[in-house]
Amino acid sequence: MNRQRTPILKAPGAAAAVGRSGGTALRRALGRIVPSIPRPRPRYATPPGTMVRMALRIAVARSIRHSLACRGPVLVGRGCRLRIARSARLTLAPGAILLVGLEHPTPTGAVIELRPRSTMRIEGLVQLLRGTVVRLNWDAQLEIGGRTYLNAGAEIDCGGRMTIGRDCAIATGVALLSTDTHRLVRDGEPGEPHADLTIGDGCWIGHGATVLKGVTVGAGAVVAAGSVVTRDVGPSSLVGGVPARTLRGEIGWTL
Repeated sequence: MNRQRTPILKAPGAAAAVGRSGGTALRRALGRIVPSIPRPRPRYATPPGTMVRMALRIAVARSIRHSLACRGPVLVGRGCRLRIARSARLTLAPGAILLVGLEHPTPTGAVIELRPRSTMRIEGLVQLLRGTVVRLNWDAQLEIGGRTYLNAGAEIDCGGRMTIGRDCAIATGVALLSTDTHRLVRDGEPGEPHADLTIGDGCWIGHGATVLKGVTVGAGAVVAAGSVVTRDVGPSSLVGGVPARTLRGEIGWTL
C-alpha cells in the first residue's frame, strides 16, 4: 500500500545544502524562508584591569556608612564627597547600585549635594565618574535609570524635577540644568526659576552640551557636542547647534 507523503516546503538551493557536510549552507538556505531574528545591541564589557583599579579606589568606611543609610550598595571613591541634609533622601531601588568616583584619571573626586527636602533615587546600576557634580536644591527630585553613567566633569543642577532614563551616556563637561538658579525679571515680575527636565531612555548627550530646564529629550536621541538644547528633542533624532536644531532623524548609536 502506497502512503501519501506530506510535501516539504523547500527554498531554492535547500536540497543541495542538505547534502553538504557543513551546516552553514543549510542555514543560508533556510534564511530565505525563515526571517532573521534581530540581535540585541552588544554591551560594553568592563576590562578586568579597570575593575581592579575601581576596587582599589573604594573608601571602605565611607561606603559602608552610606550603604547602611541608603539601604543599598553605595561605593564611594577616595576624595569624593556626599553632603546629604537631614531631611533629604538618597534612595536605591531593589537591586540598584551607585558607584561614585571610582573611575577616571582626574584627581578631582565626585560630589553629591542634597539640600533639605530633596530626593535622589537610583533605579539600577548608575556610575558617576570622578569630577562629576550632582547638586539638588531645596525640594528638588532627581531619578536616574539603570546602566546610565555620567562622565568626568558632567554636572547636574536640579531645581524642580529631573528624570534621566536607562542606558544613557552623559559625556564629559555636560550640564543638565532644571533651574536658572536666579530669577529673570520681566515687566517687574520675577519668573519661575525651576522647570522639569526629562532625558529619555538610551540617549547620548555629547561633550560639553547643555540641556536647559523645561526640555524633554526623546528616547534614543543624540545631542551633538557643544550644543545648547532649549526645546524638546524628538525620539531617535540628532540635534546640534546653539540653539540646538534637528540635524537628522531615525538615527541610532552604540558604545
